[in-house]
Amino acid sequence: MRSKFLIVFLVLAFVLMPPEAIAASCDVYHIVREGETLTGIAIRHSVTVEGIVKANGLANPDFIWVGQRLCIPQEQDPAQSPPREDETYVVKPGDTLTLIALRHHVSLQDLASANSLSDWDLIYVGQRLKIPGSTDGENRGTPAQNTHYIVHPGDTLSAIAARFGVETEMLAAVNGIVNLSFIYVGQVLTIPGATPEVPPSGPKKIVVDISEQRMYVYQGGTLLHAWVVSTGRGGSTRYGTFHVQSKILNAYGSAWNIWMPYWLGIYWAGATENGIHGQPINPDGSIVWAGWLGRPITFGCVMLRTDHARWLYNWADIGTPVIIRP
Repeated sequence: MRSKFLIVFLVLAFVLMPPEAIAASCDVYHIVREGETLTGIAIRHSVTVEGIVKANGLANPDFIWVGQRLCIPQEQDPAQSPPREDETYVVKPGDTLTLIALRHHVSLQDLASANSLSDWDLIYVGQRLKIPGSTDGENRGTPAQNTHYIVHPGDTLSAIAARFGVETEMLAAVNGIVNLSFIYVGQVLTIPGATPEVPPSGPKKIVVDISEQRMYVYQGGTLLHAWVVSTGRGGSTRYGTFHVQSKILNAYGSAWNIWMPYWLGIYWAGATENGIHGQPINPDGSIVWAGWLGRPITFGCVMLRTDHARWLYNWADIGTPVIIRP
């Protein structure tokens, strides 16, 4: 039954757009790879989903398969097209403001300003957004260039996103990733709107400022991250110069019956090791100290947001200096 349906579908696709008709008018092709979506392919080639659907006679834009050969239409150069007026877009499930901006070739700042959005993370399904156009001849339709990255051992999606300065959710959406925790070594990811940068090199250093409740991450003198932390209540976090002395993916705190993800041990306080970790988890799965980040609340450790702790865990080496100042 399934094979009969597939044959009927392929016949219909052939009738809608015969292969020779596509070949006669197409200069660029894309071979679908595992995990790709039509939206991601469109963003990669700086064209619209609608353009690909029309060029290939696709009856169902949600149905593409690995190995499929898609014609990528060469759309008109925005610099040569007349200025367009503002248009309206209705938010769909799974949309983010960043992805909408990228899809329509406008900046995130312009899109937020056009819709008086102060919180870029707060949009809802069915919301009507004004997509700012260009009325003065300025070419605002040229998208940022995409690049590609091959997943290496130890990589996480959030760490890759942070490295290239893009949102984790957008990176997942462009690459058709449903489970943000599942990527595999050798996987080729499209990095939207980013330019390849030479990774920073040189000595690594972690600085924690107790009075500011902040962590600063440096490599080779370059500040990579400035994150909010929570240190120990009642001045229980010791200050001084230490080093990463242990790494445990998910450490168990037997004294409090909690799990501490992405543990980096930095010094001993009696028989107990203090360290840096993500937000602790109770046995029932609830988050300890949820909503307290940025205030001294721990029993002496340095607590980060869990995705930040994950990035730090993958980046830091045994022996990386950790400077804690009052």
